[in-house]
Amino acid sequence: MYRGKIILASLIVVVVVGAYLLIRSMNTQVNRPLTAVDGYLRATYARDFAQAYDHLSSADRRERPLQNFVNSQGPYSGFTLRVARQLAGFMEIWLIDRKDRNGRRVMKIGYRAPAPAELNNLLFNWEQERLDNLSDDQQKQLLAELDSRNKSGKLLKIEGQETIELVEESAGWKIFLDWSAGTRVVLQSKTPDSERLRVRFAATELMVKNDELFLVNVRVNNPSAHAVTFSVGHLLDPPAAADDLQLVECGLLMPTLLEAKQEKEFAMAYQLNTTPGQTHREVKLIYEFKLK
Repeated sequence: MYRGKIILASLIVVVVVGAYLLIRSMNTQVNRPLTAVDGYLRATYARDFAQAYDHLSSADRRERPLQNFVNSQGPYSGFTLRVARQLAGFMEIWLIDRKDRNGRRVMKIGYRAPAPAELNNLLFNWEQERLDNLSDDQQKQLLAELDSRNKSGKLLKIEGQETIELVEESAGWKIFLDWSAGTRVVLQSKTPDSERLRVRFAATELMVKNDELFLVNVRVNNPSAHAVTFSVGHLLDPPAAADDLQLVECGLLMPTLLEAKQEKEFAMAYQLNTTPGQTHREVKLIYEFKLK
């Protein structure tokens, strides 16, 4: 009788341990791709594009070398990168839905992240030179202030969703952006006087898929001691791409006034709609600034 109880107890242990290992294995299979997405989103938010590149699929990395990708995205460095990484650490990321399709995994992700624009006053409008020139004590105080705001709930956060496709490789799950099927959009600007108007894109190259919205963010600075008014026109190379590029929303349609020493950020949304057999491998989108 006693021996029977021992056998029964042993069987229960085996069943419980087996169930635990099965559940753990199932959770691991779900969490491994989520871990890849988590790392990619945090690195992208922090503009740590060298780190983000490590999470990309081998197929995408064959399309764009590391340095080309990093340089075109406007990466942070120095203390600015340290600040951005700390803010990225405050992000919350969770899984909404997942599907397996064509040998790949498609995950719908929800996130909550600090709003960078709300910290412009504290972070000198994210000017890297000014942040990097802070003393060690000032840098420690700034990081402590961000940590304090986060813990007290005073750090304004924005919520959003991303749908991300992944592929499983020998090195683990990787983000699949399908760059080979996209159009490289190169952003450039033409200004008549750099002493009165300076233009900086958040990223100078974008990989754009057909029929999908893409965003262009640009900062325009007036370094002079006098106000300036400017307008912006669009030039495209090749010109035929104008028939395929749709302007969805533009913050620079009307003449814009910049006060002395003022800088503003503008956002534009476009959609590239090409017919089959007429896709563009590369398009130059040139912003022509004219002073009034």
